[in-house]
Amino acid sequence: MVKHHDVIGRYVTIEVDDCEYKVFYLQNGKGIPLICQHTAGCHNHQWRGLLEDEEILKNYNVIAYDLPRHGKSDPPHNKEWWKEEYKLTAEHYCNFIVKLCAALDLDNPIFMGSSFGGNIALQLALRHPNKFKAVIPVEAADYAPGFYLDWWRHPHANAAQVCASGVWDLMAPQSPDMDRWLTWHYYS
Repeated sequence: MVKHHDVIGRYVTIEVDDCEYKVFYLQNGKGIPLICQHTAGCHNHQWRGLLEDEEILKNYNVIAYDLPRHGKSDPPHNKEWWKEEYKLTAEHYCNFIVKLCAALDLDNPIFMGSSFGGNIALQLALRHPNKFKAVIPVEAADYAPGFYLDWWRHPHANAAQVCASGVWDLMAPQSPDMDRWLTWHYYS
């Protein structure tokens, strides 16, 4: 069987805070722009269901992007990023999303983000209330202290397996098997 899907993947280059980013995004649908941010450590395939949901696509132009340094989006091209500590501040993150929406000619989009993407949804509502029709924070918190486990640095700890296994434990046990395994795959 051969089936072509309507989801289209593209790159756009934008400049944010003197950094030039080549950003990958998936797009499908017609209507109100709905821009979707993935969780930390993953990529836009988290929104695979939304990107092919016929009911959603009747009314929404779904756009799921990869944050720089995630999925198919690159780190900045115009600086030696490997020589600096990676710090994703709320200000830079908000600037990135606003610039991405402008580059894609999105007029008053809805922003939906999950986990740390949900946290930034709250920041967008606070910092840029007139640029978004609505924000949908999924699994968000207004404060997240973060965490780090020293054993993650152990040479026998495979970061991909640790991340995937940790996410597996966060999924509801009644989630469909296919969705659980695909999510595990995307995080590994």
